Amino acid sequence: MNKIQNKIDNLFDELEKSKLYNDYLKVKKQLESNKEIVTIINEIKRLQKIATNNKDKNVELEIRKLYDKLYEYPLYQSYLIVKEEIEEELFQIKEQFDKYFKDILKL
Repeated sequence: MNKIQNKIDNLFDELEKSKLYNDYLKVKKQLESNKEIVTIINEIKRLQKIATNNKDKNVELEIRKLYDKLYEYPLYQSYLIVKEEIEEELFQIKEQFDKYFKDILKL
């Protein structure tokens, strides 16, 4: 079991050292420090809570307008691109784990 844990730790160490992961952290930090973007995101979250409780078309329209405004920021677009890439990388890692454990359990 220790051997497996070491391999998992090594895999995540490699991920954390990767350019992709560091790019993700950098863009995420820049995004979080941009007050305009954070304000828009928080307003979207607030309106989404309202929208889950009722089906007000005006609220949904306002959410759509805020998303459109958010997508105008190149920083937000960069964040989405890097986030998608890191999610794909994590999915690939998950697939490797699944295959590894299935192979262990084969008769």
